[in-house]
Formats: sequence, C-alpha cells, structure tokens
Amino acid sequence: MPERKYAWLAEAIADNGIVVTASRRLSRELRVAFDEQQQANGKTAWLAPPIWSWQDWLSQQLTAIADAKRVPTHLDSFSETLLWEQCLKKQLPEVLPGFAGAVRQAKQSWHRLQDWMIPVAELGTTARSYDERMYAQAAAEYQRRLRAGSWLDRGGKAAVLADLIEQRQLAVPERVFLAGFDRISPAIRRVCAAIDNAGGTTTVALAPRHDSQMSIVCFDRLESELRTAGAWAREQLAANPHASVAIVSPILEANAAQIARLVREGLVPGWQYGGARYESAANVSYGRKLSEYPAVATALLILRWANQGLTGRELSLLLRSRSLASNETNGRSRIELALRRFPDRSWMAEEFCDVFGKTGTGIDSGTDIGTDTKVFLECAAEIAKVAKLRHDSASPARWAQRFDSILAAVHWPGPAVLNSKEFQLVNRWRELLNEFARIETIVPALNLAEAIRRLSALAADTLYQPESGSGLVHILGTLEAAGMEFDCIWISGLDASQWPPVARPAAFVATALQKKHDMPDATPGDTLAFAQSVLQRLAASAETCVLSWSMTRDDAELTASSLLETFTESSSVAATDPGWYAGQLVGAALSNADADDDAPPVAGDDRVRGGAYTVQRQVTEPFGAFVYGRLGVKPPEPIETGLSAGTRGNIIHNALHNLLATRPTQQEISAWSLENREQRIGSAVDAALAEHLVHADAVLRRIIALERNRLRKLLQDFLTAEIARESFALVDVERQVDYSAFGVRIGLRIDRIDRLDDGRLLLIDYKTGQVKNFLDRNGEPADVQLIVYADALADDIGGLALINVDSRTIVYKGAGAGSPRNKQDMDIWPEILRGWQAQVHNAMKNIAAGDVRMNVLLSAKDSRPLNILSRKEEQKRVD
Repeated sequence: MPERKYAWLAEAIADNGIVVTASRRLSRELRVAFDEQQQANGKTAWLAPPIWSWQDWLSQQLTAIADAKRVPTHLDSFSETLLWEQCLKKQLPEVLPGFAGAVRQAKQSWHRLQDWMIPVAELGTTARSYDERMYAQAAAEYQRRLRAGSWLDRGGKAAVLADLIEQRQLAVPERVFLAGFDRISPAIRRVCAAIDNAGGTTTVALAPRHDSQMSIVCFDRLESELRTAGAWAREQLAANPHASVAIVSPILEANAAQIARLVREGLVPGWQYGGARYESAANVSYGRKLSEYPAVATALLILRWANQGLTGRELSLLLRSRSLASNETNGRSRIELALRRFPDRSWMAEEFCDVFGKTGTGIDSGTDIGTDTKVFLECAAEIAKVAKLRHDSASPARWAQRFDSILAAVHWPGPAVLNSKEFQLVNRWRELLNEFARIETIVPALNLAEAIRRLSALAADTLYQPESGSGLVHILGTLEAAGMEFDCIWISGLDASQWPPVARPAAFVATALQKKHDMPDATPGDTLAFAQSVLQRLAASAETCVLSWSMTRDDAELTASSLLETFTESSSVAATDPGWYAGQLVGAALSNADADDDAPPVAGDDRVRGGAYTVQRQVTEPFGAFVYGRLGVKPPEPIETGLSAGTRGNIIHNALHNLLATRPTQQEISAWSLENREQRIGSAVDAALAEHLVHADAVLRRIIALERNRLRKLLQDFLTAEIARESFALVDVERQVDYSAFGVRIGLRIDRIDRLDDGRLLLIDYKTGQVKNFLDRNGEPADVQLIVYADALADDIGGLALINVDSRTIVYKGAGAGSPRNKQDMDIWPEILRGWQAQVHNAMKNIAAGDVRMNVLLSAKDSRPLNILSRKEEQKRVD
C-alpha cells in the first residue's frame, strides 16, 4: 500500500505548531494535503492550518507586533526597484542601454547579500572592478535611504524579526517546521536560533526519501521527450486515477507555454478542441507577465493613448479588441480597414475622432458607421479629454484613481459577463493599481507620461497565473517542486547543457567576497553539488521516477548530464512518442480527399469581383479565383510605414491618368514646350498626391514632397519614351468595360487604349515596381489580363503591351503591332490572339461551372492565405 504523502504534516501542526515553506506553491499544496487528511480521518470541520510561505510568515509576524513604531515601513517590490533605480542613477554618468536589467540584477544581489548577512562595508573593501565599486556605492546609498526613510525591504525582514525576538518584543511561536528549503541561508538560521533561544523549537522537515523505481530514457528530440512524458502521465492516471503526477523541466521559466503544449499533446490528445477543461488538465506552475494578457495589454494601450499618439498597428488592436467599448465590432472593423489605407503614423485620440468620426471620412461614403463605431468614437473622445492632463503633476495614488476612471469611461474590460479567469484578471489589475499607488513613498509626484511608464513597467514585472483546479498533472520547475511529494514524477531536460544549470552568482559582487561567505554559485563546485542535491531530492519525491534527456534541441546535438551516472536504473518505461494529434487525423482526411468539392455554378444574378485578376487566378489557381472573385474575400492591406508599394503604384496610375486625360496625340505631346510639359506634369502629380495630404502629419508630408520630385522626373522620362514610340493616337484612358461570357459578368477597367496608324487598337496596362514580362520564355502570355481586355472589346486589336513605369527606366513589354519589343508576325497575329482568347474562354467556362480545383504546385507563400479555407495540404499529400 502506498505511503501517505506528507505524513509528518499533522504532527507538525499539532500543539500550536506552524509550518513555514520555501514557496507559496508548497504552502498551498500542504493546505490541500492537510484538508484531505482531515477528511480521511472523518472530520467535517477544522481550523485552517497555520501554513505560510517564508516571506508571508515574516510579514505576518512583523504585522502582529504590538508596538508598530518598532517596525519600519514596509516597501513593496516595485518600490524597492524604484529606489534601486534612483541609487544607481546617482552613481552613473548617464543611463546606459540595458539599465532596467542592471536594476533588476542589483536588487537580486542585494537580497542575496541580506540572506547571507553580508555587511555593505565589505562590498567596498573587496570591490576590484568598476562595476563592483559602482555597486558598492549604490548599495551604501540604498542602505542610507532605507534608514533615513525608516523603510524595510524584503531582504531586511528576517533581520528585523530576529532582533525583535531576541529583544522579547514578539511572542515566540512554540514550534516551527521548515519545509521545502534546498538551501537554508544564514538569515533563516538566525531567526531559527532566536526562536530556539527564546524557548521555542524549530525543526527542518525531512525531504521525502522514497525507494523509487528508476527509469532513464533518451529521445531524439525535445518534442518527442515531452509528448512521451504526457502520454506516460496519462498511463499512470489510467492505472490510478487518484495518483499525484508531476512533470519537471529545468527550462520551464523560459519556455512554459511550449512545454505545456507538448505535454498536453501526449496527456490529452486533441486538447485544442476540448476547451478550458482539457487545457487545464496540465497545471503549469509558471505564470505569464501581467502585461501579456490581452485585456491588460488593451488597458495599457488605452492609457498610453491618453498621453501620446498610437501607431496604426496599435490602433488596429484596439479596434479589434472586445475589451473596450462594446462586444460588436462590425462597424469598427470597417474603420480598421480604412485605417490600413493610411501610411502608419502616430494618431492622437482627438485627431482620430476628427478623421474617422464623420460618415464618408476615412470610410466609404454613405456607409453607416454603426452603433459600435459610435461607441468607440465616444470612448476615443473621452480619452482625448484626458490628454489635457499631460502636463499635470500628481501623486501615484491620484493617477491610479484617474486611470481607473479612464478605463471605466471606455467600458473596459468590455460589457460581456466575465468568466472566473477574466474576473480574477480584472481583480489582479486593480491590485496592480493599488501597488502603483503605494510607490508614493519613493516617488511623491509624477506627470502623466511617467505614471503610465511606471505602471507599464510594473505590469511587465508582475507574473500572474489565475487560480484554477489543481489539474491532473503538475508541470513544475526544478526549484518549485521543492518539498512536494508525488506518486509519479518525470524529470525531463537532463542533458549536459541544462543540468547542472548555468551558475548565477550575485552580480556586481566580488567573487572573493562570495567565496568567503559560501554564497550560492560562488564556485563551480557549489553549483555542481547543489544541482546534484536538487536532482536527488526530486528523484526521491515519488515512488516512480523517470529521468530523461534529448539528443537534439533546435538542431544542436546534446549529451546526457554527467549527474545521471549517479543513478541506477531499476525499471524500464515504454518510451513511445505518440506524435502530433493532428497527424492522426490525416488518414481520415485523405480518405475523403477526392470528394466532389465543386462550388455551385454561377447564377444569372451573380457578379464576379476582381476583374481580369480573377480570370488570371482561374488559370493559375481556380480555388483562389473562387475565394476572391465569387466569395468576395479581400485580404486586409498591411499597415506600412510611409507610402506602401501599392499606394505608390496607385499614385503613379492616377498621375498618368491625369497627364493624359485630354487624350493628346503623339504629335501634340511632341509639340509641348518644356514649360508647358513641366506645368502639365506638375498639375498631374499634385492632383494624384492631393488626397494623401489631407490628413498627413509632418513626416508624411516630407515623404510626399520627396515622392513629388520622384514623380516629376518619372513622368518626364515617360513622355520622352512615348515620343520615341511608333506613331499612335490616344483613344481612351481608364475605360470601364462590362465583360460577359458564358454567364459570368465581370467589370473591367483598361488603363489605356491607343489607335495605331493602321487603325487597329493597342491595349496598354501600366505596371509599377519590378519589370514584368508579357510573354514567358516559351512565348506564351505570363498574364491573361490584356487578353481579357481584348476579348471584352471585340474590336480589331493590333497589339497588347505592358508599360513598366519605374524611376530607373521605362520598359515596354508586349506582343503584336505598336509594341517596341516582342513583335509577332502580323500575318499570324490574329490567329495567335484567338488562341490566347480561347484560354480566357476556357477559364470563364470553368468559373461559370464552379471549378475550385487547387494548384498544389504553388509556393507556400502564394498558397498560405488560402489554406485555412481549403484542403490544399491534404490534396498535396494525396498527390
């Protein structure tokens, strides 16, 4: 019969005993275990067990002292960080890159110095490098500031408590049990000694020592290792549903999300489709930064918008978020699409309201902006009002109140009823505002920008994990599992690169000083010995133990940790990688890969979108023609800085249209004087750029000015090339044509139509950017766009031409008469054109019939946007 876990716990708590743990996780685990023991003993009610984590116990003891004046004011963690920041800045000539990291390391080193009871004076006497001397001075200043303000930080709690116990100013607990401490620091020993000397007793709870059934397993890759660990955990639970199972990883802190996903693949295959219940089957001990939760990230963006402009990308997130304004996003989505037409820039809230607040401005004219958009614009207007406070100086507590009011005014976190995890997150955010208010001790007053920056930093430094069920399997880090007992444990990642872990001695502290006081990781021997002790403790914490490592990770070859040599394998485990759950679905999918997937034929009232591009897509990728042409799917334009390639292309097209709108003949163009030509070009360019200047900021205006100069030269080169062509007369520009064939109706717009000397027409399409060929290497059309135009006009077409308009050169590519290059024999030109038109007819027939075949030869880049709507990947496997 398996031994009861935490058998020592009931005795430790009996007779006024208390349990102090190394971590809050262990304290929670022990409370649950104690409750289960009481239930097993038939009890229906009992007092809550006095189980505290070390830091919580110190705070509780110091709060309980009768004479509160004897205890300095406690500083929270963020106030400590701000104080260290001020002290370090005082020692540095200027704030250097990575300063925030230096502040974090300085704070961590201070805590370790306090735990090992090292006087600040020793820092200065042992300092050798500039960094060590700088830190010694900053630490002295930090200590001086603590004493001057009568403040107490986390590292000083143990010393103050020991003093109070020694001075008999505090009631001494009768019995104290320490649990889960891999290292007992001098500061802890001093508190224990003070308790013992005052008549109490302190005892270190012995770590569990199971005679484990040991297995050692090797895998090809990390993915296989963790999926197999999940499958093994499922087998253990199938054999004993009440078993306590843990999977430990030494790199959980850095890769918690990836490790959890891989374990779930083996533990709960298909967990992605099972909702929160399946996902919570694996309980991960490591949380995420509070600022990474979408609702909190949205709140921080809203507050930033009150102080400064947001980029288009940031506004796009707000417009799509359901954590403010309203649940509906249809109208906001239209504004988000309109926003993408603007070059990325900084948008103040007031300016955003001016541009998008009126129907027809920023969105399609005549379109109702929708109720949800009106609510969002009202929220933006509320945010704009706060901008008037940018120059105010107020206390952190006052800013916290204002921030809460701002978020309430914009209906954050949204009108929807919150579930348990969302409710916990909102409460944690409000706790964060309270923590921010408490920094008034260190920073009495600050402006809006500084307040938002400090609050954002606090959110980024705060790890948060919502409370949920304990889960079926614990996923833990090596130190988080200290003191815990399990039925089965799998310890992964035991390759030489990860175990022993990289030593982390105290930063900015002389090595000689650390060695003198036997500080953690002061020597390689200490790091090795501690790693060995931790691994032995983990292995002995369960009756069944598996140790594993991978031979490769991210294409790097690995070897087993040398510490595995100290273990003797006593049993074997079936290490079969279950693979990806999605891979199991491929067979079923492939069995239906040949199913009839044709779309319905085009009906009489259907209008196919996309113009000639849809016909071209039908030739190369029929499914794409269906998605874009018949379903009307339109990929959102990317948000780009400056004028995007597409925008620049449209400007060139508009400028060319403006220049030739009067349909001048070649002779007339040649007769234009230099002054007249420059005037016409200037007018054409200014008209093309006018709409982009309406809401342009200073940066965009400068970019447009550069673009204006580029376009002037470009059009000069274009006219020179046009004059050098064979004789022509310009018939029309941007002609709208309705094309109908085989029941398919498509709207076309032809860039330009010229008439040649023999009376036939030359159809022209402008291309910008990289030079495009009309014919491929086999003499066949690379694109059927111009051929569609020829078929739609049903006129005597003498030639087809692409004019590549680029700053470097003007290049003509085409076929037939009137094209400077790639002329076809005019005797056979009609026959050639009819053959090409037959390809267009075939494509139109297929569109009409509902052809949605997939081109499995397209590159991943070209086909990826359609994969979510198709079975292309399945079809590729069939082929």
